[in-house]
Amino acid sequence: MQKSSEEIARYVYLVNVRYTNKQNKTKEIFFKYLEENKSKQEFEKEISKIWDNVNHDFMNKQIKKLQKTVNKDNVEQAVNIGRMNKKPIYQQTKDWVINNEYFKLTPESDFIKFEQKYKQNVVRNYERSQIAIDSYDRDTYLANKLGSYNKNVNQVITYFSKEGVPLRKVQLSTYLSMLHNTDLTRSAWNQTMRDAEYLNATRFIIPYHPFCCNECYYYMNRPLSKLEVEQLIDKTYNVDIVEILTGNREQVVGDILHPNCKCTLDIYWSDKQISSISYSPMEIDKQYKIRQKINGLTLERSNLRTDMKIAKELGNQELVDKNKAKISVINSNIRSLKSELPTSSLQKQATAIKR
Repeated sequence: MQKSSEEIARYVYLVNVRYTNKQNKTKEIFFKYLEENKSKQEFEKEISKIWDNVNHDFMNKQIKKLQKTVNKDNVEQAVNIGRMNKKPIYQQTKDWVINNEYFKLTPESDFIKFEQKYKQNVVRNYERSQIAIDSYDRDTYLANKLGSYNKNVNQVITYFSKEGVPLRKVQLSTYLSMLHNTDLTRSAWNQTMRDAEYLNATRFIIPYHPFCCNECYYYMNRPLSKLEVEQLIDKTYNVDIVEILTGNREQVVGDILHPNCKCTLDIYWSDKQISSISYSPMEIDKQYKIRQKINGLTLERSNLRTDMKIAKELGNQELVDKNKAKISVINSNIRSLKSELPTSSLQKQATAIKR
């Protein structure tokens, strides 16, 4: 089910864009209010309109759409191979779904918790900036603050390796979209396992999909028993990120179903489902990293456009020109990265969504 994996990639990117837009709007208010010397209370009241009562329905809708796609594909495959004479009426009661969940999904309260902690971090930074700005030339301070804002204000979450080594800091948008990525993939596996119970199927396969990672490559196109799938599920883990504001770290292990995994699970009926993989593990790893870089650069370009808008409002033409030059370099880098992909199809798929 390659299209399910691409559906996950598209949904995750859309969530990242939504949160990036919220962060950029917060940044615009930060500098507008700082320049106008508005109080911390006024600033907090204004950004609360962005971060209080965030509507998460769009994420729940994405999960339901994905589950419908997975269910439709599983049932159609069963019909096509003659396992069933016609498409069954497949009703799932709420209680039946809950009782047959192999994975529990992230509660909405976790998203709200991180949104609120992010907001509190921005408010504290605004308060410190109000004090610091009086000790410097105002225009110079605002220009320097704009240049360091993403690193010092937005990047508040530390990403750890499976060995517990801090690798880098990430933005709230990256963290929450990764949580959603985990939920989407787990919900797809939940759906296939539920469908298998209904269809009396006991064998499974993880199909190859473009831009998979090296960690998952080993498991692809290998028929798996139900026990083997359950063992994979048992050894999976939560998102391996440390939330700096609380200092809490979740234990991790490395394998398929890692936080950024988009691999889906199919019911295995015949060898016809085993597609050939045209690329070596090294080539697959390179393609995965290229897509990650392209999506990262695309979101960075969005941040720079906001910075350019703020610099223009601050009357700092030098900073406007610098950001314009950075955007030009990013556009060039994206074109260069796409050219490294071996087919036009992969080049088109490299960005989960145009922006």
